[in-house]
Amino acid sequence: MLERADDRREIWIDDTLVATQEAIQYSNLLDDGTAVGIARFRGDADRFTAIEDEYPEIISCIVTGGETWLAYLHYEPDELETALFELIDTEAISIDWPIKDTADGVEVTLFGEDAALQQLIAGLPEEMNLRLERAGEYQPHMDDPAEQLTDRQKEVVRVAIAAGYYDTPRRATQRDLAADLGLSQRTIGEHLQRAEAKIIQSVVV
Repeated sequence: MLERADDRREIWIDDTLVATQEAIQYSNLLDDGTAVGIARFRGDADRFTAIEDEYPEIISCIVTGGETWLAYLHYEPDELETALFELIDTEAISIDWPIKDTADGVEVTLFGEDAALQQLIAGLPEEMNLRLERAGEYQPHMDDPAEQLTDRQKEVVRVAIAAGYYDTPRRATQRDLAADLGLSQRTIGEHLQRAEAKIIQSVVV
């Protein structure tokens, strides 16, 4: 578990608590140093859309509806988050999504070789207060929304995120994705629609 002094789970706009982050479904560092992520929140989804005006690190935001909802965010990560992403890539370690938010910090499940995990822990910045709660044989989360996607759907979603399909305004169209992947636009649309439906229904419904 990574502990933190500030409560970054809470989103305040105009001195009002608008939403509380419950988990990070997925996050990825892009080549330009920014990051994209999908997070699960509870609160006022409509008011949350003003986050771009209140938080300068947020580049764009798209939200779903419902009592518990998802936010797709394109943002500028802080130095600690960037360092963690880079260490995970360097040590060939994978994250078992989602990352859960707790009152004490974020609960992260990592899997990889013991030597790689030890290297990761040794390389963490001092500002990151890491508490190892348990270690052992990897047990995947069967309720992970991403595990419900086919390999092709995962590939299409990853390409869509990297190309800026979910940015506001969009930097890529389904036609662009079709050209990148060598598929028809109709096939791209079907893959995205089915993937998005699986993720949203597994989290919200």
